[in-house]
Amino acid sequence: MEKMNILNKNSVSTSGLIFQGMGQLSPIGIFGGSILGAAAFALGATPLSFIIGLLASLLAGNSIYQYSKKMASARGYYGYIGDGLGHIAGSFAAFLYILYEFANLLFILGYYILTFSPTLGYITSISIPDYISYIYIVLISIPAFYVVYKGIKPSYKSQIVVNMIQIIFVVTISIIIIISSPKIGAIPFTTYNIGIKGVFLGFITGSYLSFAGFGSIVPLGEEAKAPRKSIGMAVLAIILIMGSVYLLGSYAMVAGWGLNNMASFSNSIFPGFIIISKFGSVPNGIFFLLNFFVVYPLFVTMATALSRNIYAMARDGLISSRLSTVHNKNKSPHVALIYIIIIFFVLSGLSSMIFYYVEGGFFNGFFDDFLFFATVSTVTTLIIHVMLNFSLYSKFKNEGEKTIKKISTHIIMPSISTVIVALAIYYSISSLTFPINLGPFVILAYAICAILYIYAGKKYKLKLDVKEE
Repeated sequence: MEKMNILNKNSVSTSGLIFQGMGQLSPIGIFGGSILGAAAFALGATPLSFIIGLLASLLAGNSIYQYSKKMASARGYYGYIGDGLGHIAGSFAAFLYILYEFANLLFILGYYILTFSPTLGYITSISIPDYISYIYIVLISIPAFYVVYKGIKPSYKSQIVVNMIQIIFVVTISIIIIISSPKIGAIPFTTYNIGIKGVFLGFITGSYLSFAGFGSIVPLGEEAKAPRKSIGMAVLAIILIMGSVYLLGSYAMVAGWGLNNMASFSNSIFPGFIIISKFGSVPNGIFFLLNFFVVYPLFVTMATALSRNIYAMARDGLISSRLSTVHNKNKSPHVALIYIIIIFFVLSGLSSMIFYYVEGGFFNGFFDDFLFFATVSTVTTLIIHVMLNFSLYSKFKNEGEKTIKKISTHIIMPSISTVIVALAIYYSISSLTFPINLGPFVILAYAICAILYIYAGKKYKLKLDVKEE
């Protein structure tokens, strides 16, 4: 491996990893998109669904924590899966991760194009043209992709600033809302009027998926300090911190909207703005800026993780070696990033036009565009986590250590996580309507193409072993 194609080693501390990963979970999202899915089913018990989501995410995070102690590289998930299940499974997971992150980028694009102009119109009482949303996305994506190009240090440092501001705002406003609203006590932590089924559906379709993205720091294994220790600790810290923020924020939303009025909560395109607007234009204006600037940390985290995954694949011979080129000064995989940007804008243009014309308009088109790619993103990440759990089973079998602790962390906890993931996949796709229900078929077609490519190019014969320092 050429010296010039080595990433910036020992650049990110544990705290840097925490905030880098937090960028994909978005603290401010608890006042918007992160809570809508859970509230649609759990209603007044939405905070309870987030407690269950926190516990389930810790089970899923356990698999990363256990594997991160054994190995660390830019491969991320596909390195873990290849180690436990073999090179074919690892190669397949590598291509699946590409689909996952591109779907992430596209569903974020669709959601914020859909909501930017209407929300700006709501808080200004001015009719805002739909095309303003496009201009906004282009303007916010430029600094996001630029900071990824500049390297991992500017990336995680900017994430620290952005996410700290979000957390401070969410905590402050949540406390104000709770104090100013009618007292609801501990009722939101019970199955209040909806039963365990409503809480469970809110957990599966909303709160659990809100934690998706905590594994985005796994591909930073070659840039983190003491990665076999720091990555696992950072993953658990991300889940715990975001779980606390989500719990406080969801409780505030229930208190502010009204415990018995939650049936209408998810029908609003901007419930957070409606509640916060009660406290004046200043907090609402701050919320608007933070809520829509959140695209920056989302794009930064996703593009950083995806570029490292592609860099590692190119280095391993799965794709063109040109994509493993690292910038001499910034130590970022800039060639991979350039390809990501080109593919992203091509796909975004095509998908926007297709959904716009098929659904016959701006709102319906981008609403379905957002839901379609959210479905693809959700299902692919859940599949990757199931593969990771099975990889951990295999590792346990091969290592031969049969202690109670090992059985708990390598068998029992991943098994519970796998059952939860299987249920999440089922509920994610069981009630889909056209054209959203085409998402799983797109994943299947992509998977078949990836497997054929792996076999046709005999990529499964490659050894995915890189010397670790």
